[in-house]
Amino acid sequence: MSTHTNASETTPNLAAPIMLPAKRINADWTMLPAWAPLPGLAALAVNSFLLKGKAPVLVDTGVAPLGDRYLDTLAREIEIKDIEWIWISHADHDHIGNLQMILDRAPKAKVVSQYMGVAKLGLLGFDMRRVQVLQPGAVFEAGDRRLHPVRPLYYDAPETTGFYDPKAELLFTVDCFGALLPRPVHMVEDAREADLHAGMMTWSSLDAPWLNRIDRSAMGRGLAAIERLAPKHVICTHLPVLAGNVTTLTRPIAEAYCNGNGAAKADPLWVESALAGLQGVAEMAA
Repeated sequence: MSTHTNASETTPNLAAPIMLPAKRINADWTMLPAWAPLPGLAALAVNSFLLKGKAPVLVDTGVAPLGDRYLDTLAREIEIKDIEWIWISHADHDHIGNLQMILDRAPKAKVVSQYMGVAKLGLLGFDMRRVQVLQPGAVFEAGDRRLHPVRPLYYDAPETTGFYDPKAELLFTVDCFGALLPRPVHMVEDAREADLHAGMMTWSSLDAPWLNRIDRSAMGRGLAAIERLAPKHVICTHLPVLAGNVTTLTRPIAEAYCNGNGAAKADPLWVESALAGLQGVAEMAA
């Protein structure tokens, strides 16, 4: 029998990924929370999500090291064979870790992802007969639920696609707004403000180092659009659920990448700075 770990029982020094009990977000949505250590840094949430209803949707499939524990947590929430759709936000390993195990147990389930995600799944050897391309601009319908695809403000893979569920007033931002935190918590509101801000800066600089060169006005408009939307819940792969004011997440990013007041670090591998140091070497080799 697999066991679960409560957030209150964990320490800041995770030695390996842990699976926590499923957490109900609202009447239809459930989070399957896991946490993994980033050595030398902190703990990172690695969540997936389940939409129950006429055509159940599993959003991402967690990390492979938690395999049986992940399946056990999922099976406590739904008969796995009843899952009809698996939304793959992008094909990184922390989002598709248990995909094949789910497909083996959910024979009618189909995978949906943006085109590059589908291509990557094909290269990884998944059965393409069970994969469907999410067409750009199309609304995804699962039974009586309509999910509106949204490109997150920042990401680490070109196919990354989140969504907005207007019925639940819920926004899925994938990796965007993620944060490294000292220890696992259930809700964003459970984290200290200073820890949240520092964790968001560290994560964004690791996951999207190009953010220092983003169009600040475009980023500002995107953040303002999310604030106008004012979702009841923001769900993120690498952050606990936010059920409060969305500015808790938008303002730190605005301060760092729009106003120039944050602690965003320059990327030493950026082509201009990286190649500048090689100029002399190139001249010597000529």
